[in-house]
Formats: sequence, C-alpha cells, structure tokens
Amino acid sequence: MENKNLILHSQLKKAFTMTWKDFFYFSKRERRGILILIVFVAGVFFGKYLFTPQTPPPVDDLVLPAEQTTAGTEEKKTDASSVSSYPASPPSKPYRPYRKTEKPPEKRTYYQPPEQIPAPPKTNNSPKMEKLSPGTVVDINRSDTTELMKVPGIGSSFARRITGYRNLLGGFYRIEQLQEVYGMYEELYVKIIPYMTVNQDSIRTIAVHSASIDKLKSHPYINFYQAKAIIEMRKKNGKINDISELNLLEEFTPDDLERIRRYLDFKK
Repeated sequence: MENKNLILHSQLKKAFTMTWKDFFYFSKRERRGILILIVFVAGVFFGKYLFTPQTPPPVDDLVLPAEQTTAGTEEKKTDASSVSSYPASPPSKPYRPYRKTEKPPEKRTYYQPPEQIPAPPKTNNSPKMEKLSPGTVVDINRSDTTELMKVPGIGSSFARRITGYRNLLGGFYRIEQLQEVYGMYEELYVKIIPYMTVNQDSIRTIAVHSASIDKLKSHPYINFYQAKAIIEMRKKNGKINDISELNLLEEFTPDDLERIRRYLDFKK
C-alpha cells in the first residue's frame, strides 16, 4: 500500500514539474498534418483574393471635390432660402457713367409681297373620243382598240380586254362571247351589244394534225387533258378526220365540242 502511494506521489510530482516544451511536443505524423492544414487554409484565402472579381464603385459615389463643394454650397443656399421669407435681391450691375448719345435713325426696308398668281386649271390635252351614234355598228373581229372605244360604255381598259381575249380565241363567232371577257358585267353588256356585229370569216383556226400540245392547250376552250387526248388519238389513228371522232374521248363533252368546232381545222 505504501508503494502505491509512492508511485502516485511520484506521478503527480512529475505532472506538476512538466516544462512548457512538453505542451508543444508533437509527433512526426502530427507535425505533417498541421503543416498540410496550414497550407490548405492559406491556399483558400489566397484563391479567394485572386479569383474574386473586384467591382468598381458605382458612378454615383465618385464625386469630384469640386462637385462636392458645389453640392454643399447649393445645399446651404437651399437651406438659407427656405429659412428666409424674402426673395434674394438680384445682383447689382456694374456702374456705368451716363452718356447722352443720339440714337441713329432706324433703316427699314419694306418689300412688296409677291403676287400670288393662281395656277391655270388643268386641261386634258388628249382629244375627246367621239362616240358612235345609235344605229352604227363595229365588227368586233376587225376593230382595234381605238374603234372599240367609240362604242358608248367602252373605255381604254375594256377595249384592251376585248382585243386581248379575241387574240386568245382566234376571233369571236357570236356576240354572246363578249360575256366571257374579264370584268364584263350585265349592264355594260346590254349597253354595248346594239353597236356590235360579228364576221366569222376572220376567225383563226388551229391545225389539228400539226399543232403541238402547248399550242392546243393555249386556247381558252381546250385544257391540258383535252390537248393531250387529241395528241394521243393523233398518234394512235394517224389522222383525225372530223370533230365527231373527238366525241369518243371522255375528256370532251358535247358542249365542249360545240364551242371548239369553229377553231379546229382537220385538213391541216
């Protein structure tokens, strides 16, 4: 028992007699860990300083000393004016001695305003087209645009449309075909037919045996499929003798054949 007390007494004495170096003693492994920790902490602070963008101060905060002084002066003036109930007196003008001088006479020149000459009225230099008198007729297959414009109700626009459609057809074979002209309305048609006549001798025909498919389908009464059917029949039979043979084709109706029979020539 006495030995245990001596051992405990020696250990307590040893603990109280430790020097300050004993508190800062680290093993080799501990020293390595502390060194790594110090390097890591230093790297974090250095990286934050290096990679953090430095934003410039706002423009409003950058005030020059002169502007600060001016701003302070204006604030003082504003405070003084708010306290005082009387308006500030205007600045005094510099003293100038009075000198009596003669005022030179003013020179004024009066200009007479230019006379406003009224513009001459617009006149139509083109001669007025004389219209046909009742009972006078024109041949719509032989008349040009100037002659057609003499018909009451027909102007330059409709005259060009009539002649253009006549060229596509090859000529009119009856007056009722005028109703097919673009823009022709019933009132105008009723008004112009008393002045119209048709001569079928001037109708241009299409040679069925030599015309191409483009030539055939260019006629207003023949479409692409009908033109192709005529070409196929011509290749198959060698010759088409009469329009009645076209009646065998399903592409043509009796009304179609009635309209185109005056424009097809089966002899050429």
